[in-house]
Amino acid sequence: MSKLDRLKAEISFHEKMFFTAIAMILGLLGWAANNYLIVSAVVLFLSMIGLIGVVGFGVWNYKKIKQLLERLENAE
Repeated sequence: MSKLDRLKAEISFHEKMFFTAIAMILGLLGWAANNYLIVSAVVLFLSMIGLIGVVGFGVWNYKKIKQLLERLENAE
C-alpha cells in the first residue's frame, strides 16, 4: 500500500469517526431534551459529561482530518 493510499484510508476512517461523534452528540442531546424532567440529576449530569467527551472526540477527529489532508497535499 502506497503512502497516498494509506493517508486516504486514514482520512476515510477519521471521517467516519467524526460523523459517528456527530450522531452521538445529536442522540445525547435528543435524549436529554426528552428525559430531563423524568431522570434523576445524577443521570442527567453523567449524560452531559458524556456529551462533553463526545464533543472533544469530534473536535479531535476534525483536527486529525485537517492534519491528514495537509499531509496528503504535501505528499502529492
